[in-house]
Amino acid sequence: MKTVKVTGAQFKVLQILTRKDVSAIQRNPKLVAGSKHLLLACKKTIRKIEDIPQYASRKKRDTAYRRIVALCRKAIDQVET
Repeated sequence: MKTVKVTGAQFKVLQILTRKDVSAIQRNPKLVAGSKHLLLACKKTIRKIEDIPQYASRKKRDTAYRRIVALCRKAIDQVET
């Protein structure tokens, strides 16, 4: 049997994964790269939403929401290709 060196964080993740998860990743290896893009997009989205002032004007809110939607669409497009 082959041994593989992993970091502490990778080891924790591997412990959490079930056999079904591992087999799904083996069938679709793009899932891992795609999830990284989506995770980064989600973090940016949360940050942008938190940065919107509570009493912002309608125009500022519309601009912020448009940028958030563009960010999410870009991340989804990167994952799908």
